[in-house]
Amino acid sequence: MGSDNLFHKRKAKKVTQLQRTKGSREPYDKVLIVCEGEKTEHYYLIPLINHLKLPQANITIDSKSDSDPLKVVNHAKKLIEASRNDPYDHVFCVIDRDKHANYDKAIAQINRYRKKDTQLHAIVSNPCFEFWILLHFTYTTKLFGISGGSPCDDLIKKDLKEYIEDYKKADRAFMSSIIKSKLDIAVANAKRANKTAKENGTGNPTTQMDELVNYLNGLKDRVQKKL
Repeated sequence: MGSDNLFHKRKAKKVTQLQRTKGSREPYDKVLIVCEGEKTEHYYLIPLINHLKLPQANITIDSKSDSDPLKVVNHAKKLIEASRNDPYDHVFCVIDRDKHANYDKAIAQINRYRKKDTQLHAIVSNPCFEFWILLHFTYTTKLFGISGGSPCDDLIKKDLKEYIEDYKKADRAFMSSIIKSKLDIAVANAKRANKTAKENGTGNPTTQMDELVNYLNGLKDRVQKKL
């Protein structure tokens, strides 16, 4: 993945298809974001879309999958098949690395996926989505879970707790607040952390959420040009 220009726009649809969809959504990217069934990602992504003022008719967020990465990918593929008459341009699977046994299989499926109208992408956070949340408050390259326990629990209970005392009770209003005030900080910290991780030959900690934000920002610019 990378900058917005790596998300190649799909070629123009046939006139008949544009006519069919014109009444329901605008003629720019139709996007699906599939995340785990827990509330965290869902509570963050909806305020993010609202903050960027993106048309909800074009962007679907689905959190009905299990937390297993392979199940997230399979659920995304089912939704792609169900939308064949009006296909998605881009489908993003928001996945935690954590200690999931099926992680490598999930990434392999995404990398092998080929569909004429739809591009499938992995948005991975290592160890978990909460690393992206943490980057709204601070920059770190700390290795999580080195004691042998859950790296995600390690991150939440030791590091994130310094900024969010009771993270489990964080709601959509809280997420909206940190997006409005700290999104640019998180993007900058993610780029820096990812670069350091690459230099050190490790994936812990990293996140590709900054790439999703960059894509959505590019989509926002295209939407505004249409207005």
